[in-house]
Amino acid sequence: MAQKTGGSTRSKLHRIGSLFSERYARPTVSERSNLEVDVVDTVRDVGKEQWNGIVDRSSRGSVFHRYEWLDAIETGLNYTPRHLVVTKDGNRIGLMPNFVVEIEKTPFNRLSSLYPGFGGPLLPTDPKESLECIVETVPKLCRGTTIVHQIRGLDTSYLRYNDALQSWGYRPFRRECRFLLDLTKGHEQLLEDMSRTRRRGIERGRDADYEIVEEELTRENLQRFYRTYERVMDRVDGDVYPFSFFEQLQAMESRFLLLTIRIDGEYAGGMLEVLDDEHDAVHGFFAAVPREYFDDHASELLYDHVFQWGIEHGYETYDFGSTNTDFEDGVYRFKEGFGGRAVPVLVWERGCSPLWKLVKAGRSLYWPYYT
Repeated sequence: MAQKTGGSTRSKLHRIGSLFSERYARPTVSERSNLEVDVVDTVRDVGKEQWNGIVDRSSRGSVFHRYEWLDAIETGLNYTPRHLVVTKDGNRIGLMPNFVVEIEKTPFNRLSSLYPGFGGPLLPTDPKESLECIVETVPKLCRGTTIVHQIRGLDTSYLRYNDALQSWGYRPFRRECRFLLDLTKGHEQLLEDMSRTRRRGIERGRDADYEIVEEELTRENLQRFYRTYERVMDRVDGDVYPFSFFEQLQAMESRFLLLTIRIDGEYAGGMLEVLDDEHDAVHGFFAAVPREYFDDHASELLYDHVFQWGIEHGYETYDFGSTNTDFEDGVYRFKEGFGGRAVPVLVWERGCSPLWKLVKAGRSLYWPYYT
């Protein structure tokens, strides 16, 4: 935790890189390279400029790694941070954000890099040595009810770490995918590549009296969006993020696109899109369209608008966000109909407690294809 002294905040970093020299007979990589790992209790202990500087230097850095996104999770969701920062000769050269989050349907927690969003290590300098330092440190962070570490990579570039991670006890876990739409094809080709159902939905929706507006990320606009988002998530029995999280996102307003659709002059829902400028991608992270506007094809109209917006603003990819991998699921089929390419969400898990085996066995009862 940060300690306050005389009205100022002083960082409290736990240096534990040297602890591993006592565990191994041979010298560790961290000793040979003068590397240390700091366990950071809040991203604010590092500071925006230094943190984002590492993100900017890494080819795998994304909007979800940035200081502002992590700060919104810390302050808006109140998840416990356990960020790892690699230093060499006193200089910060790499990082991996982590939060302690609940494991669904259990009383246990997981250490996740990263949720919500996608994380994983950013190691632009000394990647081999830095990765070894990080994975050596992880078990120290899994105590009590925190029984597993999970890495959620944003894209297939994280496959470069697969063999190394598996050698350290991480195992791939595949139960989610994302549909990626290639915006460089242009709008007309996107329409042509869609299923007949999605294309027809857009065409029929255009016959209505509708308007789509790009909104400012004001508290009032967010509250209106949130009320609908809350209704939608309750209807589908989904987890609802508190409004405090959405409020914190205002600090990175330039990385969001808030769209509102009105049909016959009435508010008919909206979408809150995350702009990943690091990867020239638009992420469909939050959507809120009430059921009463399904027949007006409000969702199809919103998606079609954001595709065109992305093309006009030079983005290369539209990412529909995570969904399960069941081809019979309605959400899967809906997203698939827009013609995107399905790619797996790359997840690795490493048990840090004997209890993890019991949780995995229980998980197989409600996810029978994933053990």
